[in-house]
Amino acid sequence: MRLVLKKFSSVFVLAILAVSGCDQAPSKSEANGEPLAQSRIETEPMELVWKDLMPVGEEERLAEMYTEYYEELERRMVGNATQLKDAATDKQSDTGFDPSLIAEGAANDTMDQIGTFNVVSSLDGMNIRIPGYVVPLDFNAENKYKEFLLVPYFGACLHTPPPPPNQIIFVNADPAVKVSNIEEPFWIEGIMTTGEFSSDLASTAYEVKLSTLSAYDY
Repeated sequence: MRLVLKKFSSVFVLAILAVSGCDQAPSKSEANGEPLAQSRIETEPMELVWKDLMPVGEEERLAEMYTEYYEELERRMVGNATQLKDAATDKQSDTGFDPSLIAEGAANDTMDQIGTFNVVSSLDGMNIRIPGYVVPLDFNAENKYKEFLLVPYFGACLHTPPPPPNQIIFVNADPAVKVSNIEEPFWIEGIMTTGEFSSDLASTAYEVKLSTLSAYDY
């Protein structure tokens, strides 16, 4: 159980580093994508880094939430270890604990999305530009998507726990856009709105109506 906790702790550290480190992305990289909407947005997009989506004090609040979560997780793991020992030594144990519930791939083999829907309200209605990684909500053979998530680091929501809702953007593309390689980062441009948006993978506090998708220029 200690090994599992160590694995979760490593994921947490990587997630926090990704959130705080995304402002290292170049601020003036040129986008070469074609506009997807029939009419161009007149105003120049405001270029953002992921830290810009966090209201004042949110990083400290998030760190406290993760600390509380891992303290509770450790208490639960200690309890589960005791129950597993009882179940192994007493087949008639009345603990009610089912070891299959924590097996890899089981329904409970997940991690809760931690964070808040607190947003930077001034971004509501803004034409923005931000780099990130595409997480499709529905894979298909053509790799074309009308809806997807944009996240600050690769693997979020798929191979690691979801970032906080205010560190994920729900992207609405009409027409659908082709994303040939989700392991590569992209720039998105479009009008941002704030709120609470839900998907099968994670909840988000921001949505963007996509106007342009282009490859990230390192």
